[in-house]
Amino acid sequence: MEKTRIMIVEDESKLIMLMEEVLSDVGYYICKSVTSGEEAIKSVEQEKPDIILMDIDLNGKMDGIEAAREIRSRFSIPIIFLTGHKDKETKERAKFVEPSGYFIKPVEFEDLKLKIDNILLSIKKR
Repeated sequence: MEKTRIMIVEDESKLIMLMEEVLSDVGYYICKSVTSGEEAIKSVEQEKPDIILMDIDLNGKMDGIEAAREIRSRFSIPIIFLTGHKDKETKERAKFVEPSGYFIKPVEFEDLKLKIDNILLSIKKR
């Protein structure tokens, strides 16, 4: 069975390393980790991830919501936002991208794994 390919879009290197380790340990394949929205958009076509974990605050000119909007318009890839933003304005902007999930940091990795597994089940049913 082929492992689920996950792309991490996060600008905190310690969090990237932690997510890579934890997600790899539970059986996912981290196909790429990038630190900006621009890098994410460029990498999606090459890497073909099954799911993208996207921070909202990123390095570069575009934030995670803008990058997710661009990715969703071109590719049919589920995106889960991982963010420190709890404010209503950010949540409202994010919901128009139709994310598959929205987690406030610090993320409970068991909850994240459950969300990823549920997304994968819904994809297989289509």
